[in-house]
Amino acid sequence: MDSLSELWDAVCTYIKTDGGISNAVFSLWLEPLYIVQFDGEKVTLGIESEFKFGIVEKKFNELLEQAFFSILGFPVSVEIILVEKPAEPTPAVSAASSAPAAVPPDELVINNRANSFENFVVGKSNNYAYAAAKKVAENPGKTYNPLFIYGKSGLGKTHLLKAIENYMKSQNPEASIIYVTSENFTNDIIEHIRNSNTFELREKYRKADALLVDDIQFIAGKNSIEEEFFHTFNSLTEDGKQIVLSSDNPPNEIPKLTERLKSRFEWGLTADVQPPDFEMRMAIIKNKADAISFQIPNNVVEFIAEQVSHNVRQLEGAVKKLQAICLLLGTTPTIEITKDAIKELMNTTQPVSVVREKILEQVALTVGVSVNNITSDKRDKNIKDARQIAMYIIREMTGMSLEEIGKSFNGKTHSTVKHSIDSVADKMDKDKEFKSLVENIIKNVQEA
Repeated sequence: MDSLSELWDAVCTYIKTDGGISNAVFSLWLEPLYIVQFDGEKVTLGIESEFKFGIVEKKFNELLEQAFFSILGFPVSVEIILVEKPAEPTPAVSAASSAPAAVPPDELVINNRANSFENFVVGKSNNYAYAAAKKVAENPGKTYNPLFIYGKSGLGKTHLLKAIENYMKSQNPEASIIYVTSENFTNDIIEHIRNSNTFELREKYRKADALLVDDIQFIAGKNSIEEEFFHTFNSLTEDGKQIVLSSDNPPNEIPKLTERLKSRFEWGLTADVQPPDFEMRMAIIKNKADAISFQIPNNVVEFIAEQVSHNVRQLEGAVKKLQAICLLLGTTPTIEITKDAIKELMNTTQPVSVVREKILEQVALTVGVSVNNITSDKRDKNIKDARQIAMYIIREMTGMSLEEIGKSFNGKTHSTVKHSIDSVADKMDKDKEFKSLVENIIKNVQEA
């Protein structure tokens, strides 16, 4: 099977399992699609039916982009075109490098392995959290209850929670193991309250054998959500059921979280995960490359490890994007190709705060808005646009969490920051001139 077909198969699998649509809807509207072209930044999908073309383009574009992002590890735009008959895949050669084609690399292999303890790279920055997570998975409800894992975004907290979930399910398939983000937990509560069906909600969460909540910090300050979680927490712990929580900060440093929840979160064990050091970053890169059968020379591994130091998620994204570009060019990884593949992620050894200030200065210089106005609450369109651009670039270049970014912009909320970043990403997909402006700012920051 050729690599583009394999990529499309993986995207379809993601949509069918995590896309939130029925099999009937998938079969009718999305199954007829196929990849016509992929140039590393844009995926062109073909469909033969003119009627279906209009519906798919209008209703499913966002879902398709989300699916490709999940599988590839980096964002791409999706264009749907009407074709008369299936065409042979003709991936366009990116202008990313003029390197001549060498021995074609291995076929693109999509990694659909579930998060597990086996594929989690352990080092001194996370070995304590890893050992605690494994202990909890093996003896739920008996030790470390709750287990509270904290650390900055992209360091592997979600991987550990999913590894616990998958291990518990493998040992006891009949058990009720619930993994949920705090956002989904919040939405679930709101929906059940709106439908006057809180009994079903409580049956779901309070009868679970294990409850794993990711990014628990986002319930802070939401009184009704905190109240419901407080009683859920008490009910589960009284019944000896396991609770695992993750957060960007330890319990006592979560703003607006009630004291009674802070104290309960500290009942069991708190374990932190720190950014990986150079040797561990190299191990992570090799592990991610091996998982997708992608051979990377040692000098390229070292280069990526030196340049991408923010978090594990960015390292994985760098490996996947490099593989996609090498596949399109028909070459093997070199330093020059890698520079282009990870240019948005490359940084210096400067502190995040310094990089952030440089970003604000470059945005202000380019857009013509002062730094003070960008970080203020002013809502003039030009100021708001500059603020959104700054938030997007800060997220891309520093890996700061949404909450951290919000704090640095006069206390903007998590949802405001997310909306800003999504708005910029969406506009970049649709407006080449705007995309060029953002990329030039990033380049100027890197060279500053």
